[in-house]
This record gives sequence, structure tokens and C-alpha cells, in this order.
Amino acid sequence: MRLRLRHLHLPSIHPHYIPYSLASRVQEHLRRQHLDFKDAQSHTSTSSSTGLLLPSSQPPPPTLISFTPSPIYTLGRRQTSPLTPSETARLTAPLQLPAPTPPPPPPSSSSSQGSSQGSSSSSEPASLLPVRLTHSPRGGLTTYHGPGQVVLWPVLDLKSRQHRQLTVRCWARALEDTTISTLGRVFRLAGFTTEDPGVWVSPSSSSSSSSPPTTTTRGRVGDDVGGGGGGDGGGGDVAKIAALGVHLRRHVTALGTAINVVMPGSGRGEGEGTTDERGNPWARIVACGLEGRGVTSVAGQLGGGVAEVDALLQRAGLEAGERGGRERGVAAAWAEELARRVEIAGGVEVVSAEETLALMEGLAARESDSAACEDWDERAGEEETAYLARIKELIGGR
Repeated sequence: MRLRLRHLHLPSIHPHYIPYSLASRVQEHLRRQHLDFKDAQSHTSTSSSTGLLLPSSQPPPPTLISFTPSPIYTLGRRQTSPLTPSETARLTAPLQLPAPTPPPPPPSSSSSQGSSQGSSSSSEPASLLPVRLTHSPRGGLTTYHGPGQVVLWPVLDLKSRQHRQLTVRCWARALEDTTISTLGRVFRLAGFTTEDPGVWVSPSSSSSSSSPPTTTTRGRVGDDVGGGGGGDGGGGDVAKIAALGVHLRRHVTALGTAINVVMPGSGRGEGEGTTDERGNPWARIVACGLEGRGVTSVAGQLGGGVAEVDALLQRAGLEAGERGGRERGVAAAWAEELARRVEIAGGVEVVSAEETLALMEGLAARESDSAACEDWDERAGEEETAYLARIKELIGGR
């Protein structure tokens, strides 16, 4: 059987978002499987015993974890100065988020009228969500993850012979190129790279052509990149649409990229231009420590906002709409592109919601059983338990 990329999507349905701590636990579990297999192989290379290997001697499959977490700020390794109590209080103040925009109505002759900005409002009141703060093994400073974003964490062995082997530098580039290609193929957005990590766009990156950009554009801020000129030529007229963070342990990957799909404070119909920290998480930080650089989203770059995001996802045969549909659609497209770039011959295998829930429940229970450990976070454990109970009800679990 040909190798396939397993895609594990951890569900979130507004206002019940997966705690970042639980997603990290899933990632570490999968990563440990790869590391244990490498340990077993190393042992058998110096010993006649083969007891540590599985009967099939097959390595764990490469896996993509995708999710939309509850609001959280992560501090990278360059964040060496401790936050003051006032800074911590500012970052962790509750975030007021509107209910998700309803999906667009079926196409009709009147569908091109004025509401294409995606500004149709839900009857649900705004939600007040708690905000967490944590340290991350990635490089860099402070960034934000939360609703409206899809986080993509591939877990694989860069030196595995099952697929294309990559250096650390090539892996980081593959993550960026996968994101650029996905944005171009699905949304006709021309992303590019700069001297700073991540994927960037200029205000002119949304193509008016029905044909998506087909090439990966790499360059420095100020270069004529993005497929339409644009920018001010001085490097200021660009905005980050996807963040990048990489961590490796013995060539086994962790972290990855995060694409802003419909982010508060970053696009049309989602509080564009607001500096109100109660509803715009980006107003509380200088994202990744990059002064003068903006943050944007897919919806913010499209003339039709959220409604156009859904329409383009549906046109590409992908899931769209509320209840996490937009994020699942983007993640599915990204998974297919990653499998192609890493040369995983069998494509993508989507893990069922039932199997995903069972894995998360097992990991959460295992952690709570070891609550006496020094690193046990009781608050995080309570959040994980509450999330799992609610999400099972919402997606038709037990």
C-alpha cells in the first residue's frame, strides 16, 4: 500500500475552540511515535535483539494536525525578557469576538448586490473568550493564534526514506511554498516571502483574473513581487497572511504554519482598521516583533470578504461556512499541496472525527492521571475536559 499523509483535524465550533495545550499534546504524542521508532532502529543496529520493533518494522506515517485554537499568545525563544504583571494582564484580558458570519446564500441573479462584503451579521451575541499565554519552542517573539485562523502542524521525519528527504532550510521553504500555492490555487492570492519568516501579500495580490497564480514567488520586501506590481516599493506596503514557526528534534518536525482566514481586526467585515484591544488581538502586540508590518487575512484580501472566501472554497470543491467549515476547507487544500511537495505518493488520508476524538480523550485522561507531575496545569486540564465534553455533543458524539 502506498504511503499516505494522515490528516488529523482537531474540531472547533464557535465558541468552543480546542485549547492549545491539547493540540500540543496530540502533536507530542505523534512526534514521540517517530522518535521511539528511531530509537528502536538505532538499538537494532547495535544489538541482535529486535524486540523493540513492531512486527512490520514500519515507521509511523507522516501526519498533519490542523486546528483552530482558543485565543492564545505564544512567546518564542527570543522573548527572553519576562513580561511585567501589567503586560501579562493586557495580553490575557478576555477577547470579545462576534459570532461567525453566516454562510452565503445560494447563487442567484441578485447575488452580486451590495452585501458581498460578507458583513451580514449573525443574530448571536458576541462571545467573550478567555485568552491564554504560553511559551513556544519556536524562534521569534510573540504571536497570536485563535478563531478565524487555521494552524497546520505536520509531524514527520525529514530523513525518512518513505518520502522526499529535506534539510531544515528546505523544510521551512516547503512550508512557505505550500502556503503560497494553496492561497494562489484556491483564492487567487499571490503570496510571497521576504527576509522575515512567513507568507506575505501586498494589497494588490488579489487577482482579478479567473486563473490563479501558478508560481511561487520569492523575494525581499520592495521587490516587484506578488503578480501585480503593487506595494510602495519601500517595503512598507505588505502584510503577513501566514506565520511560520519550526522546531525539530532529531529531524522530526513540530509546529508549522498558521494561515489567517477570517481574523478579527485583519479584514473586511471583521473590524478592519480597529485598534480596540477588546476585539482585535493584534492591537495588543507587535506581531513577531516586526514594527511597521501589518497583519491581514484571506477575507481581508478579497473584495467580497467572508462571502467570497466561502464561494471560492466551494468552487474548489472544499468545505466552507460556519462550524469550522472554512478552516477545514483551507486545511484540506493545504494537506493535498503538502503531500504533493513532499512526494507522498498516496496523497492524503483524512482521519475520522471519531478516531480523532478518541485520541484526544485518551491523551487528556492520561495527563490527568499523572496530575502529580510538576508540569501539570490544572486550569488547562479543566479547559480540555470542558472542551471535549462540549465538542462531542456538538458533532454528534456519545
